[in-house]
Amino acid sequence: MPSLPRELPVLLTPRGRLRPFDGRDAADLFAIYGDPLVMRFVGEPPFPSLATVSQMLASVERLLAGGESLEWGLVLRGSGRLVGTCGLHSFAAGASLRQAEVGCMLARSHWGQGLMGEALSALIAYARQLGIITLLADIEPDNLPSQRLFERLGFIWQQDTSYRLLLGEEITPDRA
Repeated sequence: MPSLPRELPVLLTPRGRLRPFDGRDAADLFAIYGDPLVMRFVGEPPFPSLATVSQMLASVERLLAGGESLEWGLVLRGSGRLVGTCGLHSFAAGASLRQAEVGCMLARSHWGQGLMGEALSALIAYARQLGIITLLADIEPDNLPSQRLFERLGFIWQQDTSYRLLLGEEITPDRA
């Protein structure tokens, strides 16, 4: 079975690219994570200061090194500005990479432009390359724009806040 990469590849989208974070991203990340409207459906309070971004970046690096999470910054072509984040998290137990959760955030100034749909399409294609079979998304009931986006991408509502996208054939114990 494939394993998680120790270094993130750059994933191209029609108008941007998903790339690893770097030291120049702090102000752009704070603009996203410090915005109460962006954070209202995340289940965490907005970042109180720029210093919190450093803690987040250290956590992202630690989780990547431990094979627990892959997190990219969404950067617009031309400007080089980071306008969002996108990642694969909460991998199913074991090295089989059978299931992961998708997470994403986008700066409010870029809502409604289709950028996250492009980024998630690239992320889904990469998840397929990794051999991931199922992607999950946890979307709050009042977050209608995200629900519509994930449904357009093929995710199906399961129950409560859970959406699921099947990328490959699931192997059940009776078929193994």
